[in-house]
Amino acid sequence: MNSLSTGHIFCYVTIFIVFFCGLFFGNDVLIFIKPISSLTLFWIYHENRVKVSNLYPLLILIIMANDVLVLKNFDRFFNYIGILLSSYYFLCSYLLFSFISFKGIKYKELFSPSVVIGLLLVIYLTFSIFSLTMPSFEDSIGYAVLIIISLFYYLGCCFVIYLRNRHKNSYYLLIAASSCILVNALVPIQELYYQNSVFEAVIYSADIVAMLFYLKFLIGAKTKSEDEMFSNYI
Repeated sequence: MNSLSTGHIFCYVTIFIVFFCGLFFGNDVLIFIKPISSLTLFWIYHENRVKVSNLYPLLILIIMANDVLVLKNFDRFFNYIGILLSSYYFLCSYLLFSFISFKGIKYKELFSPSVVIGLLLVIYLTFSIFSLTMPSFEDSIGYAVLIIISLFYYLGCCFVIYLRNRHKNSYYLLIAASSCILVNALVPIQELYYQNSVFEAVIYSADIVAMLFYLKFLIGAKTKSEDEMFSNYI
């Protein structure tokens, strides 16, 4: 995979443009720019389409529709956002199934102290934000729960693949998952309570970063040799 291909370069440029627009122009401009930035991921997919499932373009279409609704009116369209976003995370998880293996698993790999602490922090953060924003979603609690379930399912797939360390570039999924946590933590606060240009710039540029590194993993993932599995653990 060439990280300096035409598609990659355009993607890097749009990440900067999205950050700039979020910082200085807000939703009125981002609603046009953010979907365009997602199309650069389709460009990268097209350059490497032999290595990636044919379902990947559907992910791009789902997230483009989701972005438009979020930026248009997060509160008003939340039910549709819940359906689109949960569909996105479940489909992302489905595309990772072929990389997940529990053969010869040692549970201390998945439940080391650092992993447990990180998991507890993510759960605490999730339910703190859920409790904060729930008054705004009293009529849509089912959709909020659906988003949380699908997000945790996706994060679980990412972290299992990363912790098992059986594929090259598995740290790409760690970056993608961490960016997803950041985006999902900040979006409800930004769109409902505390509209801040820095938050907006970070949220929508980090969202592209999450999708980019997820795609980079799908393109570059190869099973490691036995020697590689037990060396250079990230």
